[in-house]
Amino acid sequence: MYALITIVGIVVTVFFLAGFWRGLKNAIAEYRAGAPESDEVPDYRYGGLAAFSVVASAVIIAGAGFSPAMIYAGPLLALVTAAGCGLAFFVEDKAAG
Repeated sequence: MYALITIVGIVVTVFFLAGFWRGLKNAIAEYRAGAPESDEVPDYRYGGLAAFSVVASAVIIAGAGFSPAMIYAGPLLALVTAAGCGLAFFVEDKAAG
């Protein structure tokens, strides 16, 4: 299980860094374009996902008291969270410029 967590961690790290790099390039391009910042509030289509992650965290924390195998679910959940943050950089609109 340690090997799986390590491999998934490396993949998620590369994915997050690639997304972060894309977000950085978009931010620099937007700044250089001099375009005024949008005052639109984004549409949060994935709001239910946040609620799911809170419930999943609670289940994993409680599950660790019932089964030692649930201890491995915590790091995997953290990796999924990091992957979601990396994905956000790819989902955003590309800056003009």
